[in-house]
Amino acid sequence: MALGRRPENKRRGVSAIIATLLMVGMTVAAGAILWQFKVNTPPPPVSVQYIGQGNVSEPAWGDPTDCTNTSIYANCGVLPAIFIVFTGHEPQNLPLDLLLVDYRCNGTSLVNGTLKQIEVVPGTGASPGVGAPKLGKCGTWKPSASGNQATFFNRLMYFQQLQSGQSVLLNGDQLVLYTHPHSGFADRTGHSPDDDYHGAPPWCFTNAGACTITIDYVGNPNTLVASIPVILLGST
Repeated sequence: MALGRRPENKRRGVSAIIATLLMVGMTVAAGAILWQFKVNTPPPPVSVQYIGQGNVSEPAWGDPTDCTNTSIYANCGVLPAIFIVFTGHEPQNLPLDLLLVDYRCNGTSLVNGTLKQIEVVPGTGASPGVGAPKLGKCGTWKPSASGNQATFFNRLMYFQQLQSGQSVLLNGDQLVLYTHPHSGFADRTGHSPDDDYHGAPPWCFTNAGACTITIDYVGNPNTLVASIPVILLGST
């Protein structure tokens, strides 16, 4: 009788092995199905927080005629200004070259460029490089440094980093917006008053809706992250 039971044990052992192989196969198949049906979650929303600081001043770094040294601006005439200081943002690593600033003025673009393109390191010298944004129009009005020559962005506004050389936005980085200087603004080269163009048009601070600074994230998805009425900045 004992000899007759051995084949049953052997069959049970083979059945257990087959069952185990089937379970492994089913698990692998289920994993493959789950992988095929993986859901692509949307990227995290992009947001930027800021505060406006008015009644401040900033040297006229963008104008060599207003400085005593045209290669390194050691001493420049001072203009009234407003600081737009970034205080928070999501996600944390927002590239500067994907944040597009557009100064909308009377329905047209007065200046347009990424934060990377309009960056200035104050006191380090020369005019912006080739391809740097220049001022456009404010409605039918077009500013110029002299005659019809186009004016660089930094006569109006520029981006200043808390730590120069960074490729992403940091809390404490800021946009510097020059306001239209009072009559009689004197430069540091003996010309008074200075007749060059500086700052935002004065009607931006008196006409509601005339001027707005927008900041767009131009990555995926394209997102408007800030719309700043300039008239409100004038009251800060």
